[in-house]
This record gives sequence, structure tokens and C-alpha cells, in this order.
Amino acid sequence: MENNSGLNIMTARGSAKAKYPKRILGLVGSPRKLGNCEVFIKDISNNIETPHELNLIRLPSLNIQPCNACYGCIMENPCPHSDDMGFLLDTIEQSDAIIIATPVYYLGAHSVFKKILDRGFLFYNYIEKTYEKPCILINIYGIKDRIGMSPQMLMTFASFLCLNIKASVHIEAALPGEILVNKSNRKKAKKLAELLFSDGDTIRKYGCPYCGCDIVRIEKQKFICTLCHSHFSINNSGKRIKIKDGGIFGPPDHMYKHREWLRGMKGRFLEKRREILKSTIPYKDVGKWVKSPTP
Repeated sequence: MENNSGLNIMTARGSAKAKYPKRILGLVGSPRKLGNCEVFIKDISNNIETPHELNLIRLPSLNIQPCNACYGCIMENPCPHSDDMGFLLDTIEQSDAIIIATPVYYLGAHSVFKKILDRGFLFYNYIEKTYEKPCILINIYGIKDRIGMSPQMLMTFASFLCLNIKASVHIEAALPGEILVNKSNRKKAKKLAELLFSDGDTIRKYGCPYCGCDIVRIEKQKFICTLCHSHFSINNSGKRIKIKDGGIFGPPDHMYKHREWLRGMKGRFLEKRREILKSTIPYKDVGKWVKSPTP
């Protein structure tokens, strides 16, 4: 049953009247109904032995307005936008676990994730309750090995919400809805189902040894993670050696330090406002703005 808000509520392993101790939220990053993202999330749910209910949100159907950089939310003022951002974050907060899936478009995740991340200052109002909620990240691509930057986008989304990433996977499925035709993908869904509520920390076999992101910069004899900014190296036997934690992610108390830094930036701007204005005024009439003919 899908309503205009994009929230699709279904039950797993039981009737609609049954009460479940766990609530799993599936964030579907594709507009296609019964497409690969939706079907794969539902198959994971079907394989989870813990009694639960599965709630689904089709993210592209939400009304998420672009951030206008007013800094109001950083100063604990209401966001001027009246859209679905609060509904989305409230639903994440009320869930016990999250499964997030996106199609890979032009080597990136669906653009809705960037729209949400641009409003990420609002995350600070939720991270005490979203901290350590288990989540699974799924990137579905069409051409072999062309995964691009999509995994990093989902990891960024989950990390700034302080979610516990139990797995980040890449799955090839080009045709709409074909993902479960491949029997190996059914096995992957079953394995992910086992991982979601499993105990212990996630073992990061590849990429950054701190956060698991596999997009890095190379600087002299070390690697710098583009997500958490941690430093590491690889020895002659291929073992990853930790050098320095980037210090971006951590428990809520740690994350709040970034908010305090942002608040301080507003004060510094007010101190230098006249100087900044003086430097920008000469550029006011430079160039010609080209407007779209579409009203």
C-alpha cells in the first residue's frame, strides 16, 4: 500500500495485525516500482528470521527542497522549508534498522541522496537516537565494474547519521527487476539478512581500515580516505596499516564538535562582514546571467 508520502508499509512473516518487536526501514533510491532496489530490499526482509515489520520509503517521490544555506538549523531555529525532510528523519529515528538501496546513474547514486545530504545540518537533531542503528548499503549497477562513486555517497549518508554500517555491497543488475533472476544474488540477500542484526563490529576487508570506503587519494607513501580522511598504508604483504584517524565520524558528542565549529563560523563572518562585502561588491555587475526560457 503506497501513499503520496512515499511510505509503503508491508508486513513480513505474519499478518498485518501482528505486533513485531523490530521495525526495519527500507529506503528505496529508485523511482521504478518493483525495480531492482525495491525487490532486493524485500528479499532481504523475507530472509530475516527476527520477527519484524518492513516499512518502505521511495526517496525520489519525497519533496526535498535544496538547502538555502541560512544556517538556521545550526542555530537551533526551525528550517524555513516545509517539506518531507522531517518526515524522513523521524521515520529513520523510529526504526530499529535501515536498508538503503540505490541504482547507479552515471557512476553515482541517485541524486536524491545528494539533496538529502545538503540538508545534513538537520541530522544533528537526530543522531543521539540514530547512533549505532544497524544498516545495510546496496549499490545496484548495470555495467560490469562500473560502480563509480555511488558507495561513497551511501556511506556518507549513513556515517553522518551515525548508523552502524554492517555491510556495503555492489550488485550487478541492468534490466529492471532482474536482480533475483541471478541465484547468486538470492544468496547475497540471505547473507545480508543474517548480518543486519548480527552481533559484533563489521570486518572491513577492503578499502579504508577505519571506515571501509574504497575511494582514496594517494599522497607520497600513504593513502588518504576521501570519506573519513584517515591515513593508512599497505605493507609488502598487502596488509593495511593504520596511521591516523581522520576524526570526522564518531559518537554524537564527537559529531557535535563540528556543529560548534559551524556556529563559530557565523560569528567570524559577522566580524569580517564589511571586509568581505568590500571585496565582493566590484563583481556585482560582472557578466550576464542567462535565464531559462521555461517559466
